[in-house]
Amino acid sequence: MSVKSKFNFLAIFLISFITVLPLLVVYLAAISSETSMILPFMLLGFIVFFWLTVFRTRAHKVEIDGNTIIVKHYFGVGKSESYDFSTLDGFIILFESAKGSVYESLFILKNGKRVGSISSFYHSNFDQLKSILKDKLIDLGVKESTFTEESSELFK
Repeated sequence: MSVKSKFNFLAIFLISFITVLPLLVVYLAAISSETSMILPFMLLGFIVFFWLTVFRTRAHKVEIDGNTIIVKHYFGVGKSESYDFSTLDGFIILFESAKGSVYESLFILKNGKRVGSISSFYHSNFDQLKSILKDKLIDLGVKESTFTEESSELFK
């Protein structure tokens, strides 16, 4: 039985909005004769940074098929990587707070490094995926989130 992750509509909507907004701002600034292009390009730079870091580490499309897990980065647009469950260390749990909510993320580890992630913010079937991972992998516990560790993970 194959189980695929499903992205949450709210996450897709927000990501689409965040991606299109800077392009619109740059366009409006370009056609206006009275505005500077510095802030629009800074906003565009922030979005590019966001796509290249946060999406690489959080927004993964995951497919679990038997004893294999297939991970695709960048909302499923990135390169596909396949792992046999027997070669993985397990997973850690990370709780992240954001504007009145707490989101749970599971990071799948191989040789101590993160190779995949599922998140209750990005995935609508998070609980189903978590249940399968708990059956097939070792739960290595809850990891405290530190800014230093998270920011270093972004640039790996």
